[in-house]
Amino acid sequence: MKTWIKSTFAAGLAVAILGAGVTTIQPALADGAKDAQQLAANHGKKMNKKMGAVEARKASMRAISKANKAMKAAAKAGNTQLVVSAAMIVVKQADRMPRMFPKGTSRKALGAKATRSKAAIWKNWKKFIAANDNMKAAALAVAAAARNGNAKAGMKGIGKTCGGCHKPFRGKKAKKS
Repeated sequence: MKTWIKSTFAAGLAVAILGAGVTTIQPALADGAKDAQQLAANHGKKMNKKMGAVEARKASMRAISKANKAMKAAAKAGNTQLVVSAAMIVVKQADRMPRMFPKGTSRKALGAKATRSKAAIWKNWKKFIAANDNMKAAALAVAAAARNGNAKAGMKGIGKTCGGCHKPFRGKKAKKS
């Protein structure tokens, strides 16, 4: 029975690895392209840098959200190492955040369905950067406390920093049509 389970697991793992490899290289092989930009060029499309920035920041926000959830669960469980790791993900994303907001990527410019970023970001850039810096500082404080053995210290504070940006700079979700 144990041999059957091991061989089934190994076969499943091999299929998963091979399947992942095929899906990652298949578009490039189909067109002779080496990357997404070249693939789009081969089809006569231009890569839209503004929408790329929007997608990058959406992915970054999802990473921050997941890290916050992991941090909360780890703090509740007393897992200081995981708290530190999750906090450092927030720090890394905060470091990248300002570059993900180039001018011309507000919802006014791109439309409400494309982004929730209000034009207030660019009108109040210093306030926006300060809110981002507050999030980073809170994440660093949580990590420092966790390194000192206190997994729960600062957890409420980091959640509040999200609202410091979302309330003034993020619009409501666009209505589905």
